Amino acid sequence: MRTEVIEYYRLTKPLNRAGYYETAHHSQIIKNVRGALLEGRIVALCGVIGSGKTVMLRRLQQQLKDENRITVSRSLTAEKHSVKLSTLVAALFYDLSPGKKVRVPSRTEDRERELQELVKKSKRPVALFIDDAHVLKDDTLTGLKRLMEVIEGDGGCLSVVLAGWPKLRNDLRRPKLEEIGLRTDTFSLDGITGSQRE
Repeated sequence: MRTEVIEYYRLTKPLNRAGYYETAHHSQIIKNVRGALLEGRIVALCGVIGSGKTVMLRRLQQQLKDENRITVSRSLTAEKHSVKLSTLVAALFYDLSPGKKVRVPSRTEDRERELQELVKKSKRPVALFIDDAHVLKDDTLTGLKRLMEVIEGDGGCLSVVLAGWPKLRNDLRRPKLEEIGLRTDTFSLDGITGSQRE
């Protein structure tokens, strides 16, 4: 089917490399997410499979890197189902450490104190991006909120961007995660619905 579409429209690139189409809805979401990142908020970007969450995250991360106002960190682990807070803290260490040799302390108290220092040295807000966040366990989400408070307590600013299926939005509404859900700016990504003609 894709080959036929490419041939019919005489496209020279595969569809996944043909570019990025930004609707007014996309534009508004990116503007709102940027504002939340500067304030040290938790952001949840929710949408069905194929709605463009990952593409939007990549575009936003690149824009933030180009502007150099917010330090971008991302969790690259492929084993999303087993991600714990320590994995996400390690991602922050890898992205914030100035040298090539990264050492993540094994003791939690040392780890959090060193992370506070790394964020302080960056002199900018830090945004941690987590794709497929709908599979994160409740303890991991709660730990992220606590980690943000630890960083903020030392004058730093850590934001977390969670991208996932609509299940993520529903999970954040559950009473068990109410403390996090009430602190989360949630945005629904509708893909190009309503803009297909354009």
